[in-house]
Amino acid sequence: MRIMGNAYPNDAPAMPRMSLGRPLPQAALDDVSRILGRQLAIYTKACQSTIAEKVGLPLLDFKALEFIIEFEALPTGQIAHLMGLSPGGTTALINRLEAAGFVRRSRHLFDRRVIAIRPVKERCQHIPLLTEQVITDIVNTAARNNPMQVQAMHGFLLHCVHTLKNATLQWLETESAQSQSEEH
Repeated sequence: MRIMGNAYPNDAPAMPRMSLGRPLPQAALDDVSRILGRQLAIYTKACQSTIAEKVGLPLLDFKALEFIIEFEALPTGQIAHLMGLSPGGTTALINRLEAAGFVRRSRHLFDRRVIAIRPVKERCQHIPLLTEQVITDIVNTAARNNPMQVQAMHGFLLHCVHTLKNATLQWLETESAQSQSEEH
């Protein structure tokens, strides 16, 4: 089963382990990994809780909505895998999001037997604006750095997102294939 969202190209450039011709210290690499792998996730979850409250959704529903918005559409089975929910729990979650006007059901583009869940643009477009102050603070922090450093950070972060998104897509594809083989 294919995910519906726009995946990054598979030919993302490799990230060098050099800084101005010098190898990066292992401590710096470890720190960056810890920041991206744990701390960023923790603070993102805290931000999710705040936004979910502002939007008027339970946190679990809001997390599912974020997946649906990010991937532009998801089959119900993949939402279940991402959220760790049973099929019945997933249906209940989608029903709540649909009743609140955040999503709609439609047929999957590649497999008409599958139901895909899509965000309702008019209802979801304001959600990114709720993080506007954080975005402004990050932009101001970046503006205090050398433009070349910001460009390097940008490339590094794009590569990290590319890696995480592809790993997620691969996991979802594998899970979907395993689920389908178990059904037959």
